[in-house]
This record gives sequence, structure tokens and C-alpha cells, in this order.
Amino acid sequence: MFNISLSNKILIYFFLITVSIIISTYLVLEKITKQAFYDAELEKAKIIAKTVTPLLALDLFLGLDDNINKILKELSKNENILSVSIIKGNEIYKEFKKKISNDEDSFLVSRRIVQPNSNKILGRLEILYSSKHYKNLVKKYQKALFIFLAVLWILILLFGYYLNILIKPLRNIAKDLENYDPKNSIRFKYVEKSDEIGAISKALNKMQGKIKDYSKRLESMNKILEKKVEIKTKELKEQLYLDSLTKLPNRFSLVKDIQSAKKSSLIIINIDDFKQINDFFGHETGDKILKGFANRLRNLLKTEFPKIYRLSGDEFALFFNKKMTKGDLEYFIEILMKNIENMTFIHNDNELNIRVTIGAAIETNSPLEKADIALKLARKERVPYKIYDKDLKIEKQYKENIEWVKKIKKAIDKNRIVPYFQPIFSTSEFKLKGYECLMRLVEENGECITPTNFLEIAKKSRYYTYLTKIMFEKSCSYFSNLDCTFSFNLSIEDISNPEIIEFIKETIDRYKVYEKTIFEIVESEGIENFEEVSVFIENMKQLGAKIAIDDFGSGYSNFEYLAKLTIDYIKIDGSLIKNIDKDEDSRIVVEIIVDYAKKKGIKTVAEFVGNEKIYKTVKKIGVDFAQGYYIGKPGPTTIFDINK
Repeated sequence: MFNISLSNKILIYFFLITVSIIISTYLVLEKITKQAFYDAELEKAKIIAKTVTPLLALDLFLGLDDNINKILKELSKNENILSVSIIKGNEIYKEFKKKISNDEDSFLVSRRIVQPNSNKILGRLEILYSSKHYKNLVKKYQKALFIFLAVLWILILLFGYYLNILIKPLRNIAKDLENYDPKNSIRFKYVEKSDEIGAISKALNKMQGKIKDYSKRLESMNKILEKKVEIKTKELKEQLYLDSLTKLPNRFSLVKDIQSAKKSSLIIINIDDFKQINDFFGHETGDKILKGFANRLRNLLKTEFPKIYRLSGDEFALFFNKKMTKGDLEYFIEILMKNIENMTFIHNDNELNIRVTIGAAIETNSPLEKADIALKLARKERVPYKIYDKDLKIEKQYKENIEWVKKIKKAIDKNRIVPYFQPIFSTSEFKLKGYECLMRLVEENGECITPTNFLEIAKKSRYYTYLTKIMFEKSCSYFSNLDCTFSFNLSIEDISNPEIIEFIKETIDRYKVYEKTIFEIVESEGIENFEEVSVFIENMKQLGAKIAIDDFGSGYSNFEYLAKLTIDYIKIDGSLIKNIDKDEDSRIVVEIIVDYAKKKGIKTVAEFVGNEKIYKTVKKIGVDFAQGYYIGKPGPTTIFDINK
């Protein structure tokens, strides 16, 4: 696109509009005038015909041919009449013609000859009238029109030239303003003029002064804003790389320092059971302890390295910009832990001490991830600290866990998570009571994998909920048409998950297995969350389901929980049952459990009944039901005729 100035645009638009008006005027006037001339000539011919028609009618009626000839002779004197014809019937009665050239234009006027005082038609008068006069008039008009338009065009050009002269000062002012800079003043040429151009020039001169003042103020404001932006940028950088509570560098800062370091050693410090401090004393106290701990680390480590960081809630890090030996790192950690153990924090005249677990790494590649792995291993093994070592084979374990997660996902997608059923028999009649539903993962080659290989890994992934739902859905579906109970294991993760609880209620209702369902809660992991478990038991009992405490007798069993919870079954842990025929201590413990259960009206189930001797022993003690390989191994279908 071409850049056209406003003045040129005005001239171009003026020219185009003028040309359009002239052409339009010419075309309209020519058409109107021609038509007017034509209509005038035609009207003359019609008047002549109208005038002579009554005379011809009378003469024609009386048969006065001489009069008719006289009329025709008079008409022939008119130079515009080329011929006159009187037609009676279909024949020419009288006719007069002039000699005319072939290229002469004309128009015909025809009129009926009617008998006087009657409507009888005597004939028809036809006059051929020349258009020569019409054409002459048109030529004269066109000549006059062309002269008029030429004069008009000259006047328009002169006006355009004058308009261009008027606009030229504006064009010059615009040109001067194109490269205007507040630092350099422009001297306009037209300030002395008394017209509008002079007024514009004077106004622009005044405006220049105001723009200069504003420019100076703006420049000053920009400098102030630049300083504020610089300060704010610095604050944002500090917020990005600084922990707001302790004012220590944060995880982002540590990652940045690790990336820029050629060699490094890293220690991650985790305060043990810090959640309990928040729960018992409040988050405000917890924050004070974190700030105090950060300050004491600063005082303890006054050198440039190690540099101290706060990673997250209760985790701190120490970064060495060098690769230390394992012995030096162990020595440093042991001294650090002694100093931390001697730290005392005061809250409301109470002394609070903290314990820490440490993970460390002497690595150039990914020290943060490896120190974190070492920390998790230390917490798992309940040792004060761990230093990452390839010989620990932690990465291999991580890779295996990842592979198991993939297997679990694939098994879910391919519908290869299935329930196996192990029978439970009544000891009094050696008759089937029901089945326990046990999860199996079926490999592509058909091999069945027990949950001990993958369940803990599944709990740490997002697939655990799917496993519980699939198992419960399939179990309810299988037993919906069978006349026996089925036991289903629930973990504390399941009981704590509202989504799972809602799914269980909906599934029980859909398959109508209210009184067939027995939920087994593992004593070692579930009963500690007493309130949550108590609410769950109450909800399930309202549906008609029953509750069993699984693995009772393992670890530190607590009879107090049994007194508080309304349960229906105690499943005695297999560690007490598998050697009960030989181990007197196991027998005594089982007898105590059975005696307590009978007094409370609770049924007992013995797990791991592997042979006849064990079966007879638990029966003699008074255990109500038995489960184990002696009774039947877990299988994909029920193997006993439950209706007998």
C-alpha cells in the first residue's frame, strides 16, 4: 500500500467526485434533452395530423377530391413532411411523396379518418415526418453542452490548483512533524500568517514547550520506575530462591547450585515425627522450632560450605561444593547428629528435643535424588542415617517397582486381576461355612502371582483403588447366587477412602449380598485408627455385613480394641496356628483368645491349618472354624458343593 498524504487524498477525492459529477451530468442531460427534442418533433407531426384529419373526413365523405388534393398540396409545402397517404380499406386512395435519400431518418404518424357525426371509419391518414430537424437540434445542444462542460472542467482544475496551494502549508507542517523529537525544537514558517494555518503553527509552537516539560517529567518517572522494577525483581528472585519462613535458600536454589557445581556432596536432614509437634503444640510452635533449628544450623556451620537449605516442611539440606570421602562424610554426619540431639527448644517452660534421620550422597550426577533415596532407606530400616551406595541396589529395586506398576496397570486393562477362593470349614461338623476371597494377578503366560509380590507397591501407586474395586465387584458377583458367606480383606487405606466406602455400599446393594459379606480388617494396621474403623464397622453392620479381625495374635495384639468394637469373628494369626500341635506357648495363647471370644460371643477362625493334627488341636481347643491347606487350597472356583 502506498502512503498518501491527507492533502493528496483530498485532491484525489475531489478530482474523482468532480469527474463523476461531470460524466453523470452529461449522460443525464443528454438523455433527457434528446428525449425532449424527439417528443417535440413527434408532437408537431401529431398536431398536423390532428388538424387536417377533420377536413379530410368531410371532403372524403362528400367525395370532394379537389379539396383533398389541395390539402395534400398544402402539406407538401412543409419541408419536414416527406409523404402523406390516405388509405381506404387496404388500398392507397391518395398519396403524396417527396424524393428522399435512403439514409434519411423519419418517424411515421398515423391517424384514423372518422365520418362526421358518426363513428364510422372512412380511412386512415399516414404522415411520414422527417427527423432531420430533431438531429440538428441535438447537434446544437451537444455542442453547447460540451462547451459548458469544458468551461466547468477548467474551473474545477483552477479550483483544485487553488486547493493544493491552500493545503501545501499543512503538508509542509506535517513533513516537519514526521521526525519530531522533544529534544530538538521545530521552527514553523507560518506563525506570522493571520489565517488558520498561522493559528495551527502558533498552537504547535506552544505544544512543543508542553511536550518538552512532559518529556522531562516522563524521563524522571521512567528512572524511578526502573529503580522500583529493579528492586521488585530482586525481591522476586529472593522469593523464588529463598524460603520465606527460615530465610534459608530453598530447593530451587539448591538445584541451581548443584547444576553449576562440578563436584558435590549432599546431606538431607529430616526431623522425625515433626507432624506430632504440629498436632500437639500447633503450627505456630512448629514454625518457631523450624526457625530456631535453621538459626542453630547457621551458628553450627559458620563456614561457606556446607551451604544450608530448607527443602520442604521438615527437611533441610547441607551442600558441599566438593566430593567428600565416605569416611569424612560419616564423621561429619555423626558429629552433626550429636549436636542436633543436644539442641533444646523451649515452649511454655517445656523443653522440646528433636531427633533427625539423615540421607546423604557423594555423587556428581543427581545427588538430590540419591540422597533422598538414602533418606527413605534410612527411615525404612529405622537407622539414624544412610549414605547412598550403588551396592545397596536401591536403583534396581526402584526399577523393579516401576516394572511391577506397569504389570499392575496392564493386568487391570486386560482384566487379569481375579479372585481366588479358599474354603473355611466349621470344626464342629467339618462342613463348609464360606470362602475367603484372595487376590491374584494372572501373568500373560497364565502364572498366578500372589499379592505379597505387588500389593505394597500398588498401595504407593494410583492403581490400588482400582484393585480393591475390581476384587470386590467380582467377589460380590460370584457369590450373589451362592448360598454361603464370603470374606473380603480391607486395609486401612480402603477404610480411609470415602470413594471405596461408597463403592462398597453401592455394590453390596446392587448384588444383594448384605448378609453374605464378611469384612476382614488386619489387626496390626487397622485397629490403631480406632475412630475411623469404628465408624466403618457401624456403617457395614447397618447393611447386614459382618466384621472379622484378621491376623489377631501377631505382633502386639490388644484385647482392649476387641472390647470396644462390635465384631463378629476373630481370625487367629497363622504364626500361632502352624505349630500349635508342637508349641505349648502357641497353644496357651490360642486358648486365651478362644476363651475370651466365647465369653464375648465372638466366633474364632484358625488360619494356616496345614494338616490333620493341627485341625484336631484347634477343634479340641474350641476354635469354631478352620482355614488352611488341609481344608483346601485357594482356587479360581469354589470346589465344594455348598448345598450339601
